[in-house]
Amino acid sequence: MLQCSGELVDMSMLILAAAAVRTAAALAPQRLVAPQRRGLVRLLSTANVQDAPAPKRKRVKRIRQHINPLASKQVQPAVLADDWFAAAFADPGKPLIVDVGSALGGWVVESAADDGGRNWLGLEIRPAAHDVAVGRLAKADVGNAHFLQCNANVDLARILADAAAAGAPLERVCVQFPDPHFKKKHHKRRVVTPELRATIAAALAASTFVSPSAYLVSDVLEAATAMRDEFRGDATLVEVGPWNAAGWLEASPLAVPTERERCVLAGKGETSTAPGTAFRALFTPN
Repeated sequence: MLQCSGELVDMSMLILAAAAVRTAAALAPQRLVAPQRRGLVRLLSTANVQDAPAPKRKRVKRIRQHINPLASKQVQPAVLADDWFAAAFADPGKPLIVDVGSALGGWVVESAADDGGRNWLGLEIRPAAHDVAVGRLAKADVGNAHFLQCNANVDLARILADAAAAGAPLERVCVQFPDPHFKKKHHKRRVVTPELRATIAAALAASTFVSPSAYLVSDVLEAATAMRDEFRGDATLVEVGPWNAAGWLEASPLAVPTERERCVLAGKGETSTAPGTAFRALFTPN
């Protein structure tokens, strides 16, 4: 017998109790039933995921849909070498198609790949959109297309003069689905101005191509009407058909539709005046 704290304790009972405690501790993890074990694993996995750093998301540069062409930064003339046109095309003497507002360049690149007998020049005011177009052109690997980042209302006269000096007959200037600038106070930002129309008309009159033309198209009726009225007011130009019942050019004179045109004709143009409808006009020198 052992005396502890004034009491007699049976040593054998203490030994048995200690052994029972050790046994219970050893068996405790095994008493977790399967659902409890799965829950513990999920808890530990979740903790590991939360502790791990989240993967970095690749930032995509957003291209602005609208830009103010009258801003001081945008009215600076483009810097072009004297021989830029001859350097831009493998054969600068081919008939020239100019796309005013070429956006991401899909139409110019696709047209150049489809028709190697012409040179295709895209003009885009937004630097980010121009960069995308240049990237597309590099992948297409064609020698009859080129892009310039410029303001057509500032640089078009010089660009067309350089093309003529390089021996390129101007076949067509296209203004396809330009920014309509819906707000009335922003109408002055629209690309077709009296000055732009006069520049195009003079270049068409001086062209050595058999039948040069200016092609205008928009899915916004008010914007299309404004463009057509501007060109109708030029006595050196004449509007040509055939026309549909509404008085617009019946069909596009171009073999390849723009990306915007495909969207509009599919009824997916959210800002279109009439779903599936494009308003077109074609002008030639008088």
